[in-house]
Amino acid sequence: MNTTGGANVMGSFPYPANGIVEIDYEFIHLFKKPGSSQRVSKEIKEASKLTKEEWKEYFCGHWYFGGARQLGHEAMFPDELPKRLIKMFTFVGDTVLDPFLGSGTTVKVALELKRNGLGYEINKDFLNFIKKKINKPEELKIIERPQIEVDLPEVDYSPMIQNAKPKISPEKFNFRGERLYRVADVINEETIKLNTGLKVKFLGVKVNKKEEALQYLKKYILGKEVFLKLENNKVLGENTILADVYLKNKIFINGYLIKSGMASPEEKYA
Repeated sequence: MNTTGGANVMGSFPYPANGIVEIDYEFIHLFKKPGSSQRVSKEIKEASKLTKEEWKEYFCGHWYFGGARQLGHEAMFPDELPKRLIKMFTFVGDTVLDPFLGSGTTVKVALELKRNGLGYEINKDFLNFIKKKINKPEELKIIERPQIEVDLPEVDYSPMIQNAKPKISPEKFNFRGERLYRVADVINEETIKLNTGLKVKFLGVKVNKKEEALQYLKKYILGKEVFLKLENNKVLGENTILADVYLKNKIFINGYLIKSGMASPEEKYA
């Protein structure tokens, strides 16, 4: 991150011990939806390909380029940032979405790279910046969402926090250290009891081979240390919850029961 000011002398300069370490970089987080990639024609692929130099520079772990002056918007970034990402992850003709449009940089670059650009912005003060920035006014279409007034009925509600009681006593949970529990008992082929008294049913598991599963749990799980991953705090009854259960060495018990053939995924939690 190259700031326009370039200052890196901060803190108790020139004396120790309260100098401030300059954070001169920002992270770009990449998220990808699961599933197979789209099919594109050979012509589109050729029109979208990167040069060898671009590929080596863009897919490097660190980028170095100048910043943008903050004129009219407090979070301006240079064209180079969306340009690289758009060329790396989209084809010509794809649609690039910017849910926080701001001054319009992302849509501007998308159009220049022969992609479609779509953006949302709730601050009307930025509209003039967007219009000035986009070089293709004939391709710019602005749709203003109408204001919708909702008449909500008044509700007479007084929270009674003092009367609220948890479904399961907090004493049943381990909130100290590594949050490890010890398996004190095997209730049945799908449920174990922890040293705190909490009963845990394996989330997403429907045991088919009951005797085999019981033998496995009693031989390899009973007395061992485990930790839990809860799923939306699903409570089945008094002191009983649904959870993913892991041994201390990270072996996933729910998954092992299914993978070994002793159980199958329970449909409503699969």
